[in-house]
Amino acid sequence: MEKTFNDWKLMIDAALDAAIPSSDTQPELLHRAMRYAVFPGGKRIRPLLVLSTAVMIERVRLGVEGSGFQVLERSIPPAVAIELIHSYSLVHDDLPSMDNDDVRRGLPTVHKAFGEAEAILAGDALLSLAFEVVSKEEAYGLMGPLTSIKIVYELAGASGSLGMVGGQVMDISPVHPDMGVAYTEEMSDLKTGTLMRSAIRCGAIVAGASSDELEALTRFGELFGRAFQVQDDINDSHEEGLLTFSGILGVKEAGLYGSSLLSSAIDILKPYEKQGEELLWLATRALGFS
Repeated sequence: MEKTFNDWKLMIDAALDAAIPSSDTQPELLHRAMRYAVFPGGKRIRPLLVLSTAVMIERVRLGVEGSGFQVLERSIPPAVAIELIHSYSLVHDDLPSMDNDDVRRGLPTVHKAFGEAEAILAGDALLSLAFEVVSKEEAYGLMGPLTSIKIVYELAGASGSLGMVGGQVMDISPVHPDMGVAYTEEMSDLKTGTLMRSAIRCGAIVAGASSDELEALTRFGELFGRAFQVQDDINDSHEEGLLTFSGILGVKEAGLYGSSLLSSAIDILKPYEKQGEELLWLATRALGFS
């Protein structure tokens, strides 16, 4: 399974490399900043969710266990777009006016390496490029025009004011004593969960999921996205004064909560256990709950 995901990550990275203009293309500094934001990448969880979900639904649709990989090519545009949106969000989150972080993945953040103005513009360009990737002629030739439109709509909703950006607004709002678990859940669901859910929905849409399958996978994405944020908060529990699951519940209780969320998410995939081995493997390996 690790080889499969390593191969998929290479596919994703190659497609990202092809999508982003080269560093010697004018304006050179902007394109260098964009590439710096995307490479070297993290675990590529979100684009891998797109591919894993698409493969699972393709197997369900064709009734063929252990196959379904022919859908991978059609899944690459939304997978790339998801990662570009995620990368843009990190660039902007790190800005002095937001989280004010100087280091990401062991390297200076984009605004530290290129300056604040260039970082803002690089984030803007990455977001714009995401929609170009899923709407250009090559993409709708692969996915079909209707699917391309559905993907654009899905990504726009996930990344806008009622999705990821709305969650970021909640994150930077002043903390009040009455902001408890419910507020943190809503913030997490918007800031982190919407893009996770959207990654899974994009994979399902590309593979032609039924309305019932899409509804089930949407719920899976919501639970997985929140569990992912719980785990992220636990990993960063050394940071104090933040409105996080570990800060509100304590590390132990947050771990139990995250484990319960993941268990509920996995239960949704039980009917697809044979066809969805990659998605199940990814969901459990992405989180550290026992």
